[in-house]
Amino acid sequence: MQLSEIRDRIKAGYENVREVEANGDYFFMYRDEEKFPFATIVTSDNDFDSVSNLSREGFYRINIGIDKATFHSLFGSVPAKPGIGGYVDSGIDFTKENQLFPHPFYGSMYWVSMVNPSESSYPQLKGFLDYAYEKAKRNYEKA
Repeated sequence: MQLSEIRDRIKAGYENVREVEANGDYFFMYRDEEKFPFATIVTSDNDFDSVSNLSREGFYRINIGIDKATFHSLFGSVPAKPGIGGYVDSGIDFTKENQLFPHPFYGSMYWVSMVNPSESSYPQLKGFLDYAYEKAKRNYEKA
């Protein structure tokens, strides 16, 4: 899937989604939420995160916050250190395309990632996006 296609699907598929662009990366927020995106797309390496080698032409990584139970059912056997960056040294190839993996830095907060998803992977990602969007909406409406 092209970057523009997945961005368009997120914006069109959910009501009241606001896309914020910063340094070529995209943050998907519910309404006027400012701090907590329900999904992000990163398009380049930076000083903090270069494990997916996104400096390659046309590469991006989608990141989505999911629920704890689903995360553990998917990655419970993957060894991780506690805290931010817990999956960086787990042995996962974070550069591999179209493969779901724990977010290298925010996996401990139940975020999943995929580099350059294919059309066949979108139904799984859509399920995760549905959950993340509904959670963001509930949190917004509580505030």
